[in-house]
Amino acid sequence: TVRYNLGFRAQSQNSQILGNPNYDDGDRNFSNGSVVTNRVDLLSEFDFIYQRKYGFRASYAAWYDFAYQSLDDTNTATANTLVNGLPVAGALSPYTKRYSKGGSGEWLDAFVFANFDAGDVPVNVKAGQHTVFWGDSLLLGGAVHSVSYSQNPLDLQKGFMTPGSEAKELFRPRGGITLQAQPTNELSVAGQWFYAWQAARVPESGSYLTINDALNFGGDSLIFGPNPFAAIIPGAPALTRLWRAQDIRPPNWSASLGDFGLSARWSPAWLDGTLGFYGRNTTDTLPQLLVTPGLATTVPAGLCTTIGGIPLGGTNCIINPQATSVVELQKFGKVGTYNTAYGNNIHIYGVTLAKEIAGISWAGEFSYRQNMPLLSNAVQVLPPALAALPANVGSIATTAVPSSGTPGALGDTYHGLINGIDIFPKTALFDTATLQGELTWMQWSKVTQNPAVFKGASTYTAIDKPTKNFFGLAFNFTPTWFQVWPGVDLSAPLTWAQGISGNAAVLLGGNKNTGNWSAGVAADIYQKYKIQLSYNGFYGNYSTTATGAIDVPNGVQAALSDRGWVSLTFKTTF
Repeated sequence: TVRYNLGFRAQSQNSQILGNPNYDDGDRNFSNGSVVTNRVDLLSEFDFIYQRKYGFRASYAAWYDFAYQSLDDTNTATANTLVNGLPVAGALSPYTKRYSKGGSGEWLDAFVFANFDAGDVPVNVKAGQHTVFWGDSLLLGGAVHSVSYSQNPLDLQKGFMTPGSEAKELFRPRGGITLQAQPTNELSVAGQWFYAWQAARVPESGSYLTINDALNFGGDSLIFGPNPFAAIIPGAPALTRLWRAQDIRPPNWSASLGDFGLSARWSPAWLDGTLGFYGRNTTDTLPQLLVTPGLATTVPAGLCTTIGGIPLGGTNCIINPQATSVVELQKFGKVGTYNTAYGNNIHIYGVTLAKEIAGISWAGEFSYRQNMPLLSNAVQVLPPALAALPANVGSIATTAVPSSGTPGALGDTYHGLINGIDIFPKTALFDTATLQGELTWMQWSKVTQNPAVFKGASTYTAIDKPTKNFFGLAFNFTPTWFQVWPGVDLSAPLTWAQGISGNAAVLLGGNKNTGNWSAGVAADIYQKYKIQLSYNGFYGNYSTTATGAIDVPNGVQAALSDRGWVSLTFKTTF
């Protein structure tokens, strides 16, 4: 499969978004009218089947994006990418270079399979890197609230670049073993165990749809604020930074990973539909943030010495010499480190129902999660003596960076969704049309770990504060006209997704009046070549600082609200 995507920016840069140094790199890299993607993707697939029972499958993807050969950012002071410890405008971290620019590639599917009978019971087993997702979610919002959450990492880079993508298109393969059996004609059971873990893939720092310059794996630094020593230390940078430290990732090939699941799907004749029952234990694929300050400006010299710090005069103290040093502070403005952590041991229990009613394919899910990571402020990691001070008690989950899991807020949540697919017959307006719709809901029940950093706490008042309940809605509508020209079918895909009530308490769960949309026209030529022209837009509210810069976006799309763009895509398979 060959895919070529050419895209142009169709909105001017928003000065408010440019005003925040941790949101501006991807924005500055692409001025209005510039090419934001000029990408070639290749997908090669190979299947081997022996006696229709045994075999293996392998697929490999490769890519290169010419748009990243030259970038527009010239504002070195606010660049988050570091080269030898110093910011460089228009530079990309090695991780961003690989996954946004290329040329690079990766294995996708790489698994063996077997079909056999255990007595009279048909059994299918897959082992290796593959994708099997449970439940009945339809679109991206549904995937976040589904029983399949974190079953496979989501390709959010693709999800944001292609609004309206179906959930099944966004799941990435993961190493594990899957077993499925059919004890009766009405009942199927399945089990999974995973030996490997991957985080969700997001638009990385410096790429066009960068959400935050410091995150995720492509971020090098987080700009902390004005440097209090810039006026007294010759050559000191004007801004201070936290440098990226080693992330806390779950171990692969280890019993401690512990990700597994069991499911049963029952299709009795009287129901004329399918009931599903699920139980899973999983590790999150979306992160929480930890900050390890190296410098404090309110620690008296005596206390600074007591905790093993380095007094700098007055109440300035290097409280953690592992997080910064005098030289790093003077030369680079480094005041500490930050890293990300991923919650583990999340329990998900759910039930689903899929049924056709009045010619429409309906599906619904309801699930309950325990130990679920909640939207949190960054957790500070402080020396024990400082962590014990009244001002810090309750907000510090740990006095050391944990070896696994996350010290952020965890809790119990409820999630639900209802979706439908309808196919319209020929009308005066089109030959046929497909409508997909999905309503999502979540409610946080209780906070079981570190409630002080939970953004739903009474002390947190920013625009993105989670509400008790959240509802989101998404639609895809595609009218089609057959044989407009010989061998050519035309369609006009329209997509829209938005939070309609409240703010979700989980990352990427959705926010009120924040969303995305796209409108386009596509040609399917001889059922072999697909060409599509689309406009893609994002919108949402955000709060601003006293200087007018974006402060807190109410959802990720709000931070991309000046990133509207036009895409032209060509795809063929041979």
